[in-house]
Formats: sequence, C-alpha cells, structure tokens
Amino acid sequence: MAVALARPLLHTVHLVTFTVLLLTGLLLFVPGLRAALTGGYSQLIRDAHRWGGVAFAVLPVVVVLACGPRAIFAAPAQRTLRTLWQGLHMGVTCLVSVVFTVTGFAIWDKRLLPPSVLEGSRALHDWLTYAAAALVALHLVEVGLAGLLARIRAAGAAAPPLET
Repeated sequence: MAVALARPLLHTVHLVTFTVLLLTGLLLFVPGLRAALTGGYSQLIRDAHRWGGVAFAVLPVVVVLACGPRAIFAAPAQRTLRTLWQGLHMGVTCLVSVVFTVTGFAIWDKRLLPPSVLEGSRALHDWLTYAAAALVALHLVEVGLAGLLARIRAAGAAAPPLET
C-alpha cells in the first residue's frame, strides 16, 4: 500500500467508525431522540454500536500493520506550531480511543466485572464522549483556520506589489 495513503486512510477509517459510534451512542443515550427516530428501543442500534466499536478498535490496527507504523507516526519534516498540535492531537486521540475501547468492551459483557467497576466504566465512557466531541470541534476549528491561513498566504503571494 502506498505510504502517501496511510494517514488519509487511517483518518477516514477513524472518522467513519467514530461517526457510527457517536450517532448510535447518541440514540442509546437519549431515549427521547431514539423514540422519535425509531419508535423505541432497537436491538439493531445496540448491535450497530457494539460492532462499530469492534471496527473502531480493529480497523486502525489493520491500517497501521498494512502501511507500517513509520508511514503513520513519522516525525514531520519541519516542526511548526501546527505540526506540534497535530502530534498532540494524534496522541490524545490514540489514548482516548484505547480507553473508549476498553470501557466499551467492559460495558458490553456486564457479567465479567463487579457492579462498581462496570458503573465506573460506563461513567468514564460517557464522559469520554463529551471529551471526544470537544476534540472533534477543536479539530474542525484547527483545520478551518489552517485552510483560511493558507488561502490568505496564497492570495498575498499572488498579489502584485503595491506601487508607492
């Protein structure tokens, strides 16, 4: 697989699986919304959330193994404030993803853990949802600002010099 496709492929896999989990999780977490959209409780929503979680855990590992860790986790050619932010963002995303996965699997089979651990896993899973939503919002702002700054720089470079 081409190294140039490694990061976009990982980003797309993460985006699609996270979106499925966010939407199905929202339907599971907000009964009124679920009732309005589906008419009540749906095993299909719960199963889509669970198997979406499996895909969320497995597919990024498959991409990293197929492309090689260096294709994804290579240091940038030059260090800028943006590349430092992107590295921090990737590290936090990896950490949050691992904790999401562990707590999700703990919630999946309730009989494996004592009630106190299960409740802690559920609470952490819910709070991570809020943190992940904030991270997505920050990510969208950062991408939007980077695009805007790139256009401003390109417009400045293309403009003819001012006559004095």
